[in-house]
Amino acid sequence: MIDTVVLTIPKNKYIILDHDKFSPPTRGFFEKPYYRLGSRSNFKCVQNPTKKELSRGIYKPRLTITKRVRKGGYVYPLRIEFSIPKLIFSNNFDEVKENDFDLVIDTLKERLKQMDILIKRVDLENAKVSTIHYSKNIVLTDYTSCSMVLNELAKVNLTKRLDLDKTSFRNEGQVIHYHSNSFEIAIYDKIKDLEQAKVSEKRSIEKDNLTQLSLFDDFKVKRPFEVLRIEIRLNTKRKIQQVLNTLNINVDLVFNNLFKFNISREVISHFWEKIERDINLLPFNIKSPYKLLETILANNIGIKYSKALKLLSVIIIGKEVGFRTLRSLLILNGKKNHYWYNLIKELRELNFPKDQKHQFIIKVSESIRDFEPLSLKYYKLNTI
Repeated sequence: MIDTVVLTIPKNKYIILDHDKFSPPTRGFFEKPYYRLGSRSNFKCVQNPTKKELSRGIYKPRLTITKRVRKGGYVYPLRIEFSIPKLIFSNNFDEVKENDFDLVIDTLKERLKQMDILIKRVDLENAKVSTIHYSKNIVLTDYTSCSMVLNELAKVNLTKRLDLDKTSFRNEGQVIHYHSNSFEIAIYDKIKDLEQAKVSEKRSIEKDNLTQLSLFDDFKVKRPFEVLRIEIRLNTKRKIQQVLNTLNINVDLVFNNLFKFNISREVISHFWEKIERDINLLPFNIKSPYKLLETILANNIGIKYSKALKLLSVIIIGKEVGFRTLRSLLILNGKKNHYWYNLIKELRELNFPKDQKHQFIIKVSESIRDFEPLSLKYYKLNTI
């Protein structure tokens, strides 16, 4: 449902019990000698969970208090960044449900108190949200591998406005990033990512993995068992609002309003449908160009042979190198964008038998539509 969230609390709604818990101490904000603001007219003090706490399974948020100049004086907003499932489960394989909200608020309030920050419950519930990562863990138990899904996803042409980055881990895991300045889509093999974190935190996609490094040492699961993770990372208030407007969701951007099952499902479905639309351009189970041409002619009565041959070549090359690479090649050779858009339009109008699609892509789509929260206990191996 939701993983990482960033809440912003104004100074009149939090109390600092111990200035020395921050680095540098926040005392310099309020007592002489005052900190000088930097070239960007701000100064930051941070308090993060320690490695010792995380290794003991104690998860705490990352705190930043910033002194800024605003009209009428200075402001001191508190930024609270945390993974919701790690906060209450100490891992983010298990997924939160909407009725976990009270537990989340109570746990967060208590952890902040341990960090010498006091905030009223109601102010946490109604805190403004500046960043939110909607996520879904999809369990694969039919011998489908994450790499099979990722290899196909790497070929899609989502949009020219996003940069597609594909990174191969040394352990042959993969992650696909679609990213811009305001948001990211990350799709990756979650178990492989955890294995990378055991080698080095810097090699993993996620932060603060220490709380779950030994998760599968102590918790044995039934095999086969792989977990494909999809994250929609909305990193600015403007982007959050833009996405909600697109989905006709009219709510204030506060924690209580955004911690909703339906919003999470709609956001992830919205972006997955964009990806799936391009995946559907490729008839996956055709084994030869001849069979592919035969299928195109048989399922698209009246299509001209020249058009069928043209689209045949587009599909073969697109499947080999990906549509982004093919698009870049055509543009470099003097073809304008409208030529590419016409090609894609013609591809989408082609009819293919439903059984030509890979079952694992269908499974991912079904899992997103169902949006059942993952609970590891249902996959536990019974050793009795």
